[in-house]
Amino acid sequence: MQRMPAPLLVALILSGVLVVTGALVILLAPQASASFGWFAYQPLSDAVFVPGGFIVLTQAAIVGAVLAIVGLIGLAAVVGFALGRRRRGAE
Repeated sequence: MQRMPAPLLVALILSGVLVVTGALVILLAPQASASFGWFAYQPLSDAVFVPGGFIVLTQAAIVGAVLAIVGLIGLAAVVGFALGRRRRGAE
């Protein structure tokens, strides 16, 4: 088995750290709920319908997603490069 070159190992570790950091930022970022409503019709009763579960992404969550995506792209590049460098055994 061939040893992985140092720059490739550094890229692998850096990409892994980016993915983990991005995931942690996404999970720990404060979530902001939408504070506005939209009504397209006159309600039939006196009850007001406000849809729940609509979450606006915060800037921290967007940064975390970008970090995770960049890390995943880096991991894919490193794995693809490492697989391309392999020597074929008996061919």
